[in-house]
Amino acid sequence: MNNQNDDYLPSLLQEFQGTENAEGQLSEYQKVKLGNLGLMTPMSNTLTTDFEQMTLDTSPKESLVNQKNCLIIDTIDEQEENIFKLQVQGTINAQKHQSFKVPKEQKRKSPKHKTCQPLLTEPINQGIQENQDAILEMQSPSSNDTPSLNAQTLQLIKELWNSEKNESEYFQDIIDGHSIPQGLSYDYSYLNQPFYSPPLLESQSPQVKFEPDIEMDLYVTSLVDQLWGNQIVSRKLQKMLEQGTQEQKELITYKLERISPQIQKDVFGNYVVQKIFECTNQKLQLRMFNKLKSHFYDLSKNNFGCRVMQKLIEYTYNREDLQLIVLQQLQSNMRSLIYDLNGNYVIFKMLETYDKLKMEFLIPIVEESFNYMGQQIYGCKIIHKVIQQYTPQQISRIIRLSVQNYNILSQTEYGNYVLQHILQHWKPSQEKGYLVQLVIQQFYQLSVNKYASNTVERALEVLGKQELIAIMNWLLSRNPNQYSSNFVILANHQYANYVIKKFLVLSDHSVQKYISDHLQQNQSELTAIKSTVHGQRIYSLLEKSIQQ
Repeated sequence: MNNQNDDYLPSLLQEFQGTENAEGQLSEYQKVKLGNLGLMTPMSNTLTTDFEQMTLDTSPKESLVNQKNCLIIDTIDEQEENIFKLQVQGTINAQKHQSFKVPKEQKRKSPKHKTCQPLLTEPINQGIQENQDAILEMQSPSSNDTPSLNAQTLQLIKELWNSEKNESEYFQDIIDGHSIPQGLSYDYSYLNQPFYSPPLLESQSPQVKFEPDIEMDLYVTSLVDQLWGNQIVSRKLQKMLEQGTQEQKELITYKLERISPQIQKDVFGNYVVQKIFECTNQKLQLRMFNKLKSHFYDLSKNNFGCRVMQKLIEYTYNREDLQLIVLQQLQSNMRSLIYDLNGNYVIFKMLETYDKLKMEFLIPIVEESFNYMGQQIYGCKIIHKVIQQYTPQQISRIIRLSVQNYNILSQTEYGNYVLQHILQHWKPSQEKGYLVQLVIQQFYQLSVNKYASNTVERALEVLGKQELIAIMNWLLSRNPNQYSSNFVILANHQYANYVIKKFLVLSDHSVQKYISDHLQQNQSELTAIKSTVHGQRIYSLLEKSIQQ
């Protein structure tokens, strides 16, 4: 009855249009007409006022065509559910009364549940079909005005059931116009509008599947984005470069290329870039080299970038073409790098790695900056390296500068190593002899200095037997204002005792015996030397040397 009323509703609206009274209420003619149609029942008479209020509502109403289409879709869903119940019941009955083996060709794949469902045999299909027809006949509207609707609906259900497509694909083909059931004349073109999106069941929701390379790309991108100042991420990327696949190494290199040279200056990012020059192939290393080529100078002056530059210079070992590129980029800025705390590291690494003939241009620059370089750690290492690699003729001026500034160099933390290297490895020359004389002349002052005492020890190694005897006579002497001899005073000093120890080791047995006898004859000095820990060690070493 409700379906019948719904079908007559459009004609009633057209017939009654414009027949309302001034207040928008139903006229007597309308009430009589509704009574003849059987719509004005005793119950509906009580709702006349509500119906009249509804006719006064001028708000937009839902399209009657849409209502009708929705009704059709609801009917299809309800009938499909009943069909599924019949199928299940028929399968159970068939299993009770008939056993059969399902042929392979009678299995169809259900895209909805990802399983294989057997097709029932022909007799069972006929029984199910009869039950389907009975259910559809019972549920279909009894009105004689809608026979085409039932036939169209049934045909649609049959085609959907026999199709290998799921519901969404089947209806989408109808909407697109590729597969319109015969006798179905409804227009679904409005569903193709951009804003329309047919609802999907939960089991039909699209699942995005990423390929392994895409997943790895997203993972590496995420790690690189989090790399800034992140030690944990830095270690993960380093481990991937050490133990990962070639694909992973390429992805990391390409991602780091995009944020270079900024990532090379990061406190933890620089370690990842260093691993590229250690653990990847020549192709990726050369790719990163070319990316950083125009930034060599900037990276060399950065606290963390200079570490990448040192690793890059190691990578160019025995690569003449790449070494030439590095020198072209840095040679014009070498003076600036020498005065930079970080640039010194890069220059020293170049001296260690490259051929000395290629670095010969550095000698005049070192001579100009000698006073500055002699007072800082890597500046002194550069001077030390230059003295070690080049001939006396090439570095004669550097030697003269070292002798002239021996007093400053010997008392600095790093400069004393320059003098030690000259005294230890330099061939006998006029400059070396002059340096030894200067050191001996200030024996006391240099021996009590923390750093200069090392220079005095190296000078003692150069002296011969006569020079050592002369130093012994000076050590056993005493100034008028001193309570003990120079030997006892220096033996009890925290730094000078190392100089006395070196002197006793280098002296022969006669010199050691003479010093021991001197202490035995002067009990005050013997007591004084035993009063400190440093003095006790010197006296013990002296006694052991005499006994041996």
